Amino acid sequence: MKRCLTSLVVLGTLLTTTVIWACSVPVFRYALERWPADKYSAVLFHRGGLTPEQQKLISHFDQEGTIAQKSANVELRLVDLDTKPAPEDLALWKAQKSETLPLLVMRTPLPAPVPTGFWSGEPTEENISRLIDSPLRQNIAKQLIDGQTAVWVFLESGDVAKDKAARELLAKELKRMEKTLKLPEIEQADIEQGLVSVSPDSLKLKFSIVTCSRDDSAEQSLTQMLLATESDLKDFDSDPMALPVFGRGRVLYALIGKGINPGTIEQACRDLTGPCTCQVKDQNPGTDLLMSVPWEKLVTPATQDEKELPPLTGLTSFSNSDAEKTDSASMPQLLNKQAGSDSQATEKTAAKEAKQSNTVTGAVSTKASEGSTLTAESSGVAPVQYKIEFLLLVGSVVLVILLAGSYMLLARKQ
Repeated sequence: MKRCLTSLVVLGTLLTTTVIWACSVPVFRYALERWPADKYSAVLFHRGGLTPEQQKLISHFDQEGTIAQKSANVELRLVDLDTKPAPEDLALWKAQKSETLPLLVMRTPLPAPVPTGFWSGEPTEENISRLIDSPLRQNIAKQLIDGQTAVWVFLESGDVAKDKAARELLAKELKRMEKTLKLPEIEQADIEQGLVSVSPDSLKLKFSIVTCSRDDSAEQSLTQMLLATESDLKDFDSDPMALPVFGRGRVLYALIGKGINPGTIEQACRDLTGPCTCQVKDQNPGTDLLMSVPWEKLVTPATQDEKELPPLTGLTSFSNSDAEKTDSASMPQLLNKQAGSDSQATEKTAAKEAKQSNTVTGAVSTKASEGSTLTAESSGVAPVQYKIEFLLLVGSVVLVILLAGSYMLLARKQ
């Protein structure tokens, strides 16, 4: 009887999860539309009260603060060492081996590949500004929003010969992938359920490369961030790395040194362009980058030639009046330029379509040969899909209960 019940439960589970997991939308597009960027953890260690200047600085991490208005995926937590901090906080503090207070420690989204954090230092405006944004990150975001399948970050080793050979190989193979790979055919059911907001014919199969020097002071935070996406990347400081970035700034995994070869490059590209096998983001390899990008406002149900991101104004003006000036000079301009002269028509069309369809728009490291299967998670599934999933869930549970009950009644009569 136990075996029978177990089989029924497994059957019911498969019935309820098939629709939830099945998806024909390419991973890179699904991730762009439906995977919100995970939040970085900023931990501020201090003793006792903070000075007015320090309080003013950390206030910009609040929901209404400047950092939040810049849409940076980071959240701040204060740890007073004069109280009784949690054991994990105390361990994090000791791991810094620093007497500087207050001390800001930055970690990739938890559970972090590098638990001790990838950066620590004084909580100054300049430091925070470089942590939450940089020119190269803006460039990456701009290309992803414009429809690039993935942007490969080529992290130089400093060895000119090694870097040149690896980058040329990467460029050659990516061109080959653009010609040989084919995007999956998106099923009509997935389109009707709102799992993709653009016409399948408009999807691009296009890869690009951006180069990052480890000596570039403006990109030091990005370099440290990239090396913290896996636990052992810092051990390969003499080798070039290639890291594909897709979705809303998610780093898939790193190809390192000789790991940058035709086989591993092709595997990564196939992982990014294949259909989703489920909708659970956390079950996928990869780590999100810390970026100041209003993804929800920029990922629109229409392909556009170019989207402008907010200017890198930094955090040097943190007064309320300056913050208002920054917002009025960046975000409205961004949205106005994005909409163009036909913004009102677009809004009317979107509203009409929303009423009619009632839909919502949304590792392999150096050992890359191991391969990975990417899946996707829905952060905003259409109401129709919710109804289907709910009905399937209820139906499967009822089916299991009826079959189990019938079996028990028959067993009792015997």
